[in-house]
Amino acid sequence: MAAIWHVRGFTLVELLVGMALMAMLLLLMLPSSSIYLADARIRAAAQAYYSGAQSARAEAMRRNAPVHIVLTDEPDTAPLQESASGRGWAVLAGGAVVRSRPAAEGQAHALSVSASAASLGFDSLGASRYSGDYAVDFSAPAQGTCLAQSGAQRCLRVVVSRGGQIRLCDPSITTEGDNRKC
Repeated sequence: MAAIWHVRGFTLVELLVGMALMAMLLLLMLPSSSIYLADARIRAAAQAYYSGAQSARAEAMRRNAPVHIVLTDEPDTAPLQESASGRGWAVLAGGAVVRSRPAAEGQAHALSVSASAASLGFDSLGASRYSGDYAVDFSAPAQGTCLAQSGAQRCLRVVVSRGGQIRLCDPSITTEGDNRKC
């Protein structure tokens, strides 16, 4: 008795319909994925600056001397070019760079940074030498406006109080009691 084999598979029309559906789904996901990637870049840059500021504060207390964190686009150049919109930073102790993060690291070219001043100093007790709260805002202008301005992009802010407390917060949060609020 001869065995009958039934070959099962897809027709060309079924494959084309499936590919068309996949393409449509990918096109629908594209805007949200670009916002997600920009959110991730903003979070990484803000977290890195937060870490750098914590490091500068700890270094000031360890050395019992003033230490600064400086925003710059080129932390490896001498003399250091300070910029309140610099996307990189360097921690300076006694004029020497202790720690730095270049602007090119982490695709920072797509980010916008805006600070109260280009440099923030900490005294030997870890208190800020800036007269008031020091703030650094991180956003991705190519992706649109921030949630705080009714946009789709989540922007972040690093705030350093006069006493030296460093916080990473979200300017779009307005709920009282939410610890993410600026």
